[in-house]
Amino acid sequence: MDSPVKLLTFYGIKHVKFDQEMLDEFYLKAWGRAIEFFDNRNIKATFFVVGDEIESSETIRKITLQVHNAGHEIENHTYSHTLGLASLPIEKIREEMLRCNEIIEKITGVAPIGFRSPGYNVNSKVISIAKSLGFKYDSSGFWSIMNPVLKNFNMLLFKRGVKNADFGFVTNRLKQYPYSPSESDWLQHDSCSHFLELPFPRTNVFGLPFYNNFNLWAPTIYSDYISKNIKKPYMMYLFHLIEFMDLSDGIPSELAIHPNVKTSASIKIQKSGKLLSNLAQRYKHLSTRSFIDSIAKNKEVFE
Repeated sequence: MDSPVKLLTFYGIKHVKFDQEMLDEFYLKAWGRAIEFFDNRNIKATFFVVGDEIESSETIRKITLQVHNAGHEIENHTYSHTLGLASLPIEKIREEMLRCNEIIEKITGVAPIGFRSPGYNVNSKVISIAKSLGFKYDSSGFWSIMNPVLKNFNMLLFKRGVKNADFGFVTNRLKQYPYSPSESDWLQHDSCSHFLELPFPRTNVFGLPFYNNFNLWAPTIYSDYISKNIKKPYMMYLFHLIEFMDLSDGIPSELAIHPNVKTSASIKIQKSGKLLSNLAQRYKHLSTRSFIDSIAKNKEVFE
C-alpha cells in the first residue's frame, strides 16, 4: 500500500505537491481498481496498510472498512512507513507496529496478525518484537540474485538523504517456504515456535524475484513462461497498489523513475490477470489467515 507520498520519500524527491485531496483520490481510484481485479477472480487479498495515511483521512478510513467488509484482510505495514526499520531502537519499532495496529483495529474491529516491514527491512530484532506484540506471522523476508543490485541502488538513495541504506539483512540462506524463525537468528527454523515467516518466492533457476512488479517489467514471454512453470509448495504473490495506476491518474511525473509507472494501467492489469490465471492452473487460492490456520491445524512443514 505504498502511496505516491511514501514513494516520493523513498526516492528522496522533495518539493513535489501531493496534498490530502490527491492522496484520497489515489486511494479511491487505486483501491477501487485493485478490489475489482481481485473480486473478478474470487481472490481475497491481504493489504498491508500504512497507519498514518489511514488516520489522516475519513475518506481513506471509509474505504479501508469497505475493503475489510468485503472479506479482504487488513494487516500492518507500520505507522509511518519509516525506512531502515530494523536499525531503529526497539521502542521506536514497537511504536511503529503498535500505532498501526491500534488504527486498524479501531476501524475494522479486528486486530492485525501479520506484519510487513517497509523495504523488506527485517532482522531478528524486528521478528522478536512482532512476536511479543501477538502477531502470528511476518512476511518481510525477500532475497533474490538481484539483492546486491537493489542494495547498491538503496545506498545511492541514502547518499541523497534517504535513510534506507540497507536492503534488509538477508542472504541466500533465507528459506523459500514458510518456517518458524528463531529469535536469536531469524533465518533459522525454531520447531518450538508457532510464529511464521512467509518469505517471498524466487525462481529455482538463477534465483530471480517472483512478484508482480518484476514480472510486469520483464518481457512477456519470460513472465508467461515462468508463471506457468514455477514450482513451490506455496505461492505468495506480491502486488503494490501503484501497479493499478499510471501517470495519467495524477501520479507525479517525478515518480516515472519507479518501475512500470509509465506503463498504462489497463495494460498492467491485463498482464497481471494473465499471470494470475497461469498460477491458478496449479494453485488453490487461500486467504493468508486461512493459510496460517491450516498450517497450525495440520502442523504442516515444508522442510
